Formats: sequence, structure tokens, C-alpha cells
Amino acid sequence: MKTKISIVLILTFISLLAGAQNKLEWSADYRLKASDFQGKAPDSPQLESASGSFSVTYEFGGINLITTRNLNKYVSALFQRNASYIAQADEATTQRLLKYQQLIFNLYELQARRLRQKFFENRRILLTKGASVLHQEVAAEHAELLEKIQDETFYGSSSEEIARWNQWVLQELDQLSDFSKTGTPSKKKNRKK
Repeated sequence: MKTKISIVLILTFISLLAGAQNKLEWSADYRLKASDFQGKAPDSPQLESASGSFSVTYEFGGINLITTRNLNKYVSALFQRNASYIAQADEATTQRLLKYQQLIFNLYELQARRLRQKFFENRRILLTKGASVLHQEVAAEHAELLEKIQDETFYGSSSEEIARWNQWVLQELDQLSDFSKTGTPSKKKNRKK
């Protein structure tokens, strides 16, 4: 019986470790590379494309929700390697596609920071109605912004627009630095708003 339990625990640990290696959490110090895109690209020699699988997740509840005011560490912007692909292209095209995918990843981090801010500033709603209400608000804003960026960059075809939008997103991230994963929001800032 002990052997069976040990085997199950080892297999569970291995699968969790494999899943963790498949996901990449957003970091200001890390830029996406072509090797991060491990999914199979469609077979179309005329198509220059990349597709990243991004998400914002949150995991908290119970005692954490009641005793912890700063929930920043429980919200993550993630990139899933095996569900993302980049088509093989010349170096300039690959770099443009990578810059566009990094812009989208930065945009997901912006969504995560706005969600952390909502959780911090709307504690009563969080405790009474739950996190999903606030998450839906931020996700709707994110969808509108993502659509605008996709349109203005022509889905990553315009290097100038990619650079312009990325600069804007980085400025927004800087303004929300208190709501980074390791940031500490100030109660005084909350009262001023």
C-alpha cells in the first residue's frame, strides 16, 4: 500500500512540475524568445504568423481572503508555451512577431495589475460578491483594449504601431507599480482616489 501511495505521489509531482515548466509568468526582466513558442505552427509557407496563449489567473480564498489585504501575489499573467506558436520566417519578421507577442503579454500584465488594483480598492465587493464580478469588469476593459491594439497594429504587421503601443503599455505598468506581483499598495493612495 505504501508503495502505491509513493508511486502516485511521485507521478503527481512530476505532472505538476511538467505543467509548471509549460507556463511562463510575466516578468519585467524577461522577453519572449522564439524558443518559448513550442506549439506547432500551421503548415502555410505564405503565412507569417504567431499566436500566443496568454491568461490572467487568480487563486485565493478562505482565510487568505479574510486575513490578507494585499492579494497581489495571488494574481498572475501567464504565457503557455505548448499552446503558442511562431511560424518560421526571416529574422526581421520573426523579431517583429516576437515584439508583437511581447506587447500582448505586457497587455495581459496590465490586466493583472488592474485586477489587483480592483481587488485592493473594492474589498467589500470582493468579500460579498466574490472575485469573479471584479474579474469580469477588468476582462471587458481588457478585451476592448486588445481589439484596439490588434486593429491599430494590423495584428502585428506595423512595427511602428507595435513600438508606440508597447511604450504606452509600459508607462501604464509603471503607473501601477504598486500592483505588480511583488508590489505593496498603500492605504493612503487608496483614500486619495
